[in-house]
Formats: sequence, structure tokens, C-alpha cells
Amino acid sequence: MPGIIFALAVAVAGSFLADHLSVLVARLSGIDPSDKNAHHLVSGISLSVIGGLFVRNVFGVADVMRPGISWILKTGLRIGIVLLGFKLALGTTGDISGKALPVVVACIATALVVVTFFNNRLQLPPRLGALVAVGTSICGVTAIVATGPAIDADENETSYAVACITIFGLLALFTYPWLAWRFFHSDPLLAGIFLGTSIHDTSQVAGAGMIYQEAFNEPLALQAATVTKLIRNMSMAILIPLVAARFGRKAESRVGSFSLKRVKDAIPGFVLAFLVAIAIRSLGDALFSAGAPATWWNGWLEAANWISKWALAGALAGIGLNTDILKLKGLGVKPLLVGLVAASVVGLVSFASLTLMYAR
Repeated sequence: MPGIIFALAVAVAGSFLADHLSVLVARLSGIDPSDKNAHHLVSGISLSVIGGLFVRNVFGVADVMRPGISWILKTGLRIGIVLLGFKLALGTTGDISGKALPVVVACIATALVVVTFFNNRLQLPPRLGALVAVGTSICGVTAIVATGPAIDADENETSYAVACITIFGLLALFTYPWLAWRFFHSDPLLAGIFLGTSIHDTSQVAGAGMIYQEAFNEPLALQAATVTKLIRNMSMAILIPLVAARFGRKAESRVGSFSLKRVKDAIPGFVLAFLVAIAIRSLGDALFSAGAPATWWNGWLEAANWISKWALAGALAGIGLNTDILKLKGLGVKPLLVGLVAASVVGLVSFASLTLMYAR
């Protein structure tokens, strides 16, 4: 409980500070501070992550808070994503999925090929390259942790891969929302798919989507980013056994246990719960369209939206509180270069695919 409360306090402080800084920026820019859009000029999510990073790396985090921070970063994030499903109807989800799927396939295939090539050129351990590839192309730290045992990766290789994902994922969290606006400002759906395909970890995608929503008042971008990211997550069930089989008979012998045990982890329950929430939203809109039921239903949707917002905000603050920058210093140049290439290539492929297929 102390860690959960502290993470939420950091999120609230970030939102409070962002609101006041937005008003200040509005006044300095000649914008009417009473305009509701003037309160979104500075992102509260960005300040929450930065605040968490500052607290963790300047003052440190007490041991009593670590379990709660870990809980909100994992379970709190999943609760927020599931409740986000109540903002989506089946028709909207189908439209997002139909457009996102070919872009997801293109990004995954390109990342696996390009990372393997550069990893070999730099003569880094093949398993390190595989971990960076799945982390970049599929779903960040979760994919790395699931793949590591399946390919007999050692602790250093896993730690290096996680560090690469953390570094470039955080950079993308702060910069890609503005790139998405620059590239696809006329279409928040494409902006959200870009964020969902080009940023690594689920929490980082959620944060970038929330920053975009806050800055440009476009909730569809957050919804599209979330749906796209969950499509990537589900691809673990297919790709990780294939990656494991590539590393010989010993790893191959684990594919059977993976298929029984880890496929369940690869498609976690919160993804199914997210889909159920979408179905309930669609059914509720059809059944409770007028009268007292409509009032009750709309009240529930508002409550779910409020809980989702702060669960995600607390999780994003948890990213900062859980990131020790000093542990990233010993990574070395070559793994960082592979991570940079992977992140850049996935972003470029996402942009190119969306531009060629959908941009008007």
C-alpha cells in the first residue's frame, strides 16, 4: 500500500504541476488561460514519469515502497487497460485492428531480420540479439522475460536487452507523441497505430497514447495505440516458440513446455478481459439507451474512465520510480547501437507502412 499511494501521489503531483505550467505557458504565448485546451499544453504523464525518475535516482525509494510500486506498474497498468476497453465499441475495435494488423506484421518481420543482421555484424551473442529483437518488435520487457528461459539466455544477456528496451522506450515515450502529431495530425487513428507499433513496452505505449490524448484532445489515439499494442502482445504465442527452436535442441526441448505453460503467459488474462470489456460496452450501449438505466450506465462509464486514467497514470509514475539509471551505465556501446538501430527501424517501417497504405 505505501508504494501504491506514493506512485499515485507522484502522478497527482505531475498532473497538478502540468496544469499550472500549462496556464503559465498559455499566458506567455498569448493564449486565453480560460480556454480548456490551455490546460493541456504540458503533459502531466510526462511530468509523472520524470518526477518518478528524479525521486528514484536522487533520493532513492524505500524498501517498504518497492512491492507497491511493482504492483501498480504491473497489475495497476493492466486494470487501467482493461477499463479502457469500456471506452471502445466493437465497431471501433474492428476498424483499428483491421488497419493495425498489416503494420504490426511488417514491423515484427523487419525488426527480427534487421536486428539479427546488425547483431551478427557487431559480433554480439546471438541470444542477446534475439532478446533485443523480440523486445523491440513484440512487447518489450514481457517478451524478453518470456523468451530468455526458452533460449537459455544468461542473466547478463537478459539484463542488457531489458536495459536497451528501457532506454529507447523512454526516449520514444517522450518524443513519439509529437512525431505522431507531425506525421498524422489529421488522423488520430493512424497516430495511435504508429504509437502502438513503434514503441516497445505496453506501459510506454499507454503513456505515449495518454500524452497524445492530453496534448491534442484525441482519445481515439490512446484507444488505437492500446488495441495495436495488444495485437503485438498476442503475437508472442507464435513467435517465441519459433525463436526458441532456432537455438538448438536444448532450447527446442523447451518449446513443448512453453506451448503448455508460457502461451498462457504470452496471452495474459488482461487481454481477454479487455476484449470482454469492449463487448460489454457494445451490449450496454444497445440495452441502456434511455431512462434510468442510461443514467446508471453512463455513470459507470465515467467511473471506469476515471479509474483507468489514474491507474495508468500511477503505472507511468511507477516506470520512473522503478528505473535506476546507474544500472544502465555499464551497458556498453555495441548493445546500445543494436537497440538504437532496432528502435529506429521499427519506427521508420511503421511510418512508411501507414503512409503508403492509409495516409491521404
